Amino acid sequence: MAKRALVSTIEPRGKNDSGYRVLDVVEVGNEFETHSKFQWHDCADTVETDKYWWDPTTSTFKKLPEAVDKSIAGVLAVDAEGNPTEEYVWNWDTETWSKQPL
Repeated sequence: MAKRALVSTIEPRGKNDSGYRVLDVVEVGNEFETHSKFQWHDCADTVETDKYWWDPTTSTFKKLPEAVDKSIAGVLAVDAEGNPTEEYVWNWDTETWSKQPL
């Protein structure tokens, strides 16, 4: 791992707000002193500021929900009046969107 992520333990993120916000990602050696409420953790090169969260239970970085890509998730079904009959739901384990009935 060639990068380090700065995590804010005062800004909840992730599933049920059980983790913490990624404030910054820097190359190893470019870390700087911070308040004790912030922590540095080794991370993969793919981790990005505010797109991932730190899960302290598993000591891993996980992806936050992004905008729904309708070309992958598909268009929502509607009833005769045009009202949606399903919704997009983020799966925290697979880090993907899926459709579920309302």
